[in-house]
Amino acid sequence: MKKFAVIGDSTCDLRQDTREQLGIDYFMMNVVFNDLEKKADLDWKEYSAKELYDNMRNKQRVKTTQVPMEEFVRVFEKHLSEGEDVVYISCSSALSGSINVASAAVEELKEKYKDAKIVLFDSKISCLGQGMMLIEAATMRNNGATIEEVEKRLVEMRDNINQFCVPESLLYLKNAGRVKASTAFFGNLIGIKPILVSSLEGENVAIEKVKGRKSSLNRIVELASNAIANPKDSVVYVAHSDCEEDANYVVNLIKEKIQPKDVYVNILGPIIGASVGPGTVAIYVEGAKKTI
Repeated sequence: MKKFAVIGDSTCDLRQDTREQLGIDYFMMNVVFNDLEKKADLDWKEYSAKELYDNMRNKQRVKTTQVPMEEFVRVFEKHLSEGEDVVYISCSSALSGSINVASAAVEELKEKYKDAKIVLFDSKISCLGQGMMLIEAATMRNNGATIEEVEKRLVEMRDNINQFCVPESLLYLKNAGRVKASTAFFGNLIGIKPILVSSLEGENVAIEKVKGRKSSLNRIVELASNAIANPKDSVVYVAHSDCEEDANYVVNLIKEKIQPKDVYVNILGPIIGASVGPGTVAIYVEGAKKTI
């Protein structure tokens, strides 16, 4: 059976230990802050997460880029030249154009690597929802699954990964063009915290408005509890943007209310963090089919 690489991008927000253990690669995007363009490195080698989020708290705009063409060519070639096929699980195409650039890179490379199979899979989500797909794909591959079997499983997963997210403010998402202005209006109401889900098309949609921070955190745990399938055999994924105390509160509540097999926690990486801003907590579970 031919080997294949499993690759994400800077929006997948998987920890270094996870990527190394499972053999997951990723394409790097870029961020711009303090007038400098820097790599959107999930391991925070050039700058710390606190530095990024403190810049945002101090009203400094952080801009992001999609994966550059040369990055796609470099990483694709690294694997293709070793005789591997490739599965790229991208950020939602509704939030990033990276999968389109990947397609152009594949066109550039396919003459040189005529026998290679390259699967470009639109996750229709981001952050740890995308990360969940990468973990599943790499685990299946490591257990002997074919690239076709992995692709079939990804299609099954895509509509059943649920996101329940509470940003501290919708200002960052609005400025980044990640939510509509009508949705961002909710963020201007004093004390109101919107609950964001990822739609079937991969867009961020506000489904509820909850009064108060603690109530909103309680609510996303309740929604996750209602959505998850087979909690005793499942992992719940929690991401936060430099608000560890709130994340710990959510994790403890998940352990009490949902009682999953495990809870996976990570800080939001530079790209998603720049879009949602500091103070965001998000939960990802597989279970009920999305309806939005």
